[in-house]
Amino acid sequence: MDAEQQTVRLVPSRHEEWRLRYTEAAARLAVLLPGAHLEHIGSTAVPGLPAKDVVDVLVGVDAADVVEVAHLLRDAGLDLEGALVHHCWLSAPDRRARTVVVHVVEHGGRAWTRRLTFRDLLRRDADARQRYLRVKEAAARDSVGWDDYTQAKTQVVADLLSRA
Repeated sequence: MDAEQQTVRLVPSRHEEWRLRYTEAAARLAVLLPGAHLEHIGSTAVPGLPAKDVVDVLVGVDAADVVEVAHLLRDAGLDLEGALVHHCWLSAPDRRARTVVVHVVEHGGRAWTRRLTFRDLLRRDADARQRYLRVKEAAARDSVGWDDYTQAKTQVVADLLSRA
């Protein structure tokens, strides 16, 4: 089945397991990308929040290096799923069996700041976390594939960020 058509399944929080998976991925990335800024983002970075069983790693680099870094990671064995000038994303071990998704963005840029702001909001604000969880659960139930799932959450993310 194509990755874009896979059913999205949320699992109960496995925070300690996800934290360890992030730590392992970050250690590998730090060897490949000395000086890059690394952060654990997404729902797996929020204790107690159900999530897809996929850890998201944010890699911050100079804006001019985003695509080059993504190609370096592809050459190191990650699956380059998408490449834009300002955001590239890769999966490991590949897009059909994701356990980690790596997002390469400009360190300190809009994508970097929004992702960290959203993670931190969900960590500290129980009401925001519950509102987001309700939308995530509906999106997982009603969406076909990861792209559809992500799009179904876009408005609540924007709404929550506008108040953060």
